[in-house]
Amino acid sequence: MAKRLIMPAVLLAAGALQARAADLPQTPPLWLEVSSALAAMHYLPGRVGWIGLQTQHPYLLWLWPKGTPAALKNLTPGAPSSPLLLGALDYFAYVHGLPWSNSSLQWDNQRNRRHLYAAILSAQRRGERAPKPFVWVYVRKSEPETLRIWEYLSPDDAGVWVLKSLANTGIRGAETPNGTWPVYARYSSTRMTGCFPHGECYNDADVRYVNYFWDGRAVHFFPRAVYGSPQSNGCVELPLSAAKKAFAWIHIGTPVTIAP
Repeated sequence: MAKRLIMPAVLLAAGALQARAADLPQTPPLWLEVSSALAAMHYLPGRVGWIGLQTQHPYLLWLWPKGTPAALKNLTPGAPSSPLLLGALDYFAYVHGLPWSNSSLQWDNQRNRRHLYAAILSAQRRGERAPKPFVWVYVRKSEPETLRIWEYLSPDDAGVWVLKSLANTGIRGAETPNGTWPVYARYSSTRMTGCFPHGECYNDADVRYVNYFWDGRAVHFFPRAVYGSPQSNGCVELPLSAAKKAFAWIHIGTPVTIAP
């Protein structure tokens, strides 16, 4: 009988301790704090918070601004390696002259990543704001192929399309892959070399308004008789006027989405 009286008391005490522990404030994972800080400084659009801190797997809650396209909402990050977050990290590092790029082995170096995260949290405490607005590049490969750019207007917490143009993507055998990648390098003019799948090669010395986003693929100007269909060797080609405008909007870290 003694055991029957004591054990419920012990269980109740343990349950009470667990309940009180659950009521204590929990610390979010560092990448969630950094995401929220980047959004507060407008390196990301909208507002970012988190849910489920009392669980083993807290997750990011993204409050998207008015006018956010559905295709952009589909990119809501669920991990610190999402292209939106990686792009924001790249842009912050570029602005601050930090030796960082998510396209290098630095992403796998925990010490480098912690140093970058600490710099972001410090910048938020100082009240920093991103020097250029968040923009997103959206390319559709359904013909006529197009490129559009969406800008986040932080004072209004809203977004608008600021550019639309016909575009060319890769031909069969050199298709522009579907996915989202942040811009990692930009050149007002550069040389491009390569060979098409059928064997014809090129060595173009003055390719203008170039924004590299993945594995040698770039958004850039290239002269064509017409635009709106697959013609490139994997890049996204634009007419001159549109390429010049796009180059002014795009910056390091800008996410580029290629969609069917």
